[in-house]
Amino acid sequence: MNYSVQNRFSQAMTETKRSEAANSPDRLCFHIMPPVGWLNDPNGLCEKDGINHIYYQFAPESAAGNTAKGWGHCTTKDWIHYTEQPVPLFPDSLLDEGGAYSGSALVCDDGKIRCFYTGNRKLPGEHDYIYEGRQHWTCMTESTDGTLLENKQVLLKNEDYPKNMSCHVRDPKVWKDQDGYRMILGARTRQDQGMALLYTSKDLKNWTLSGTIEGKEDYGYMWECPDFLELDKAALLLTCLQGAPQKGYEYENLYPSGYFQLEKNPDKKGSWIAGEFRALDHGFDFYAPQTFVDENGRRILIGWMGIPDVEYTNREAKSNWQHALTLPRELTWKDGQIYQYPIEEMFQLAQNESSRSLELEPGKAARLDDRVCLIELENDQKDWSISLRHDLTLSGHNGVVRLELHQSGLGRTTRHAYCPDVRQITIFSDTSSVEIFINHGQVAFTTRLYDAPEDRSLKADVRMKAIITPLASFEIARA
Repeated sequence: MNYSVQNRFSQAMTETKRSEAANSPDRLCFHIMPPVGWLNDPNGLCEKDGINHIYYQFAPESAAGNTAKGWGHCTTKDWIHYTEQPVPLFPDSLLDEGGAYSGSALVCDDGKIRCFYTGNRKLPGEHDYIYEGRQHWTCMTESTDGTLLENKQVLLKNEDYPKNMSCHVRDPKVWKDQDGYRMILGARTRQDQGMALLYTSKDLKNWTLSGTIEGKEDYGYMWECPDFLELDKAALLLTCLQGAPQKGYEYENLYPSGYFQLEKNPDKKGSWIAGEFRALDHGFDFYAPQTFVDENGRRILIGWMGIPDVEYTNREAKSNWQHALTLPRELTWKDGQIYQYPIEEMFQLAQNESSRSLELEPGKAARLDDRVCLIELENDQKDWSISLRHDLTLSGHNGVVRLELHQSGLGRTTRHAYCPDVRQITIFSDTSSVEIFINHGQVAFTTRLYDAPEDRSLKADVRMKAIITPLASFEIARA
């Protein structure tokens, strides 16, 4: 094993650098963050023997994320108390020296956790690394308890993918069904068409291409982070589009993250056709969501509270860390769409706190006891507006909900979502993030924002009932 990457990771996670990150004024109170450096996609979400494993893309050597990426890891039994685990997966071989990229986990019948990921490697020479010069292998590793992922194996190499694929096939999601094992991979063709590839296996080692998922129309040049699932018999593909032009309010982010409802392709056995694309979250900071089914049968989603290649900034990068994961959200299928709402454990963060009920008077500001809080609002007006903290505004007019930030957005401006009848609003407000859920998850907005602890204002231009509850921070202990 190549220990140089492990040594570099260890040196990047010294107590001095950890302390610098921990003392950042933008450190969140109830979200998973990297101890140092850069965090992005959630990976390998699973539950084994009552322990939830949350892996994530991790580059401890730089808060800019431009250094070697492996997987970070934390665990929880109750979604309130967490344990930071040792780094389980390093880019330490020719399989993945350019990065142990995103993937998934499967708890197998033999008791092992097997994780699947993309091993990235850029070959030397003059290459564009899109159509040539990149090794993008699908790899598998395993563990008895999830702590150290070892025994790396290559499942699919470049030549094993369809011949019309570019060097961008990645992000394996693997699951088991009654016929064996299935895998989905995000892909970019040589004709710059985004799609997904479907594979089947009987033994998790030998995989056969069984079909594709393609759009009815052009949905960009690359589909990242695919996740195939069923909710109430609806077949769905969650994915992130790259290269899709803005189309109304569904495509405001540079790379929109959302889902397709699927129908079987009558002309290609084992294949599907993707219908209309719908956003999962309309905020500024949401990408690469991954789901898993926990031991209680809930379909839980966690996303990256960030997005690649955008111009707005995150202040915490000055303190040797950047980005976080969203709250875990339970998915349900209702009225022909996905609803997502924080799992019930998130509301238990407030169970030992004293809630305050009040009625917001039009134009009259209320002061929050702390900006880290849960805000629950009831609304009965078609046109309405609320302002929160320093300069966040959320409003509804003519069936469109608008999220607006100014100075505290550090470049974040406005986002929108169609929602003609807003009756209920839930807001989880953390030090440098806000997650907003409308009508118990019909619409979601996630954003980072950067103001000061004294920015605690809540104001509405119409009468609203409000319940405000301070939130105790959850614990993340070292392994």
